[in-house]
Amino acid sequence: MSKNTRFSRRSVVKFGIQVPLTMATVGVLAACDGGEKVALCADPNSLSFGENSIRQANKYTESSPEPGKDCLNCAFFIPEPLGSDGEVPNCGECSIFEGLASKNGYCESWSTKDTGQG
Repeated sequence: MSKNTRFSRRSVVKFGIQVPLTMATVGVLAACDGGEKVALCADPNSLSFGENSIRQANKYTESSPEPGKDCLNCAFFIPEPLGSDGEVPNCGECSIFEGLASKNGYCESWSTKDTGQG
């Protein structure tokens, strides 16, 4: 080997490992999408730092991991008026976040609605 070689064996091997791993990671992440998109009620990029901080502190998510424990069934959620089809719109107001939240969302401040029964 001459001293004018631009690439060392180590750099070629390192590059040879990094490229396939990167491509595999991209493929796995693309496959995880599953084709199902969750419509965001409030785009995190359009929220202020404070609004995002409150959501992150409460671990807000647009899709509840627990059946029945979603924003629609939360005491702090104020749904928008029923649509012409009688359906509850996807988004409503959250009195904790003071902004939009998904009816299917969830956060750690979730509290059951007082139905006045019993």
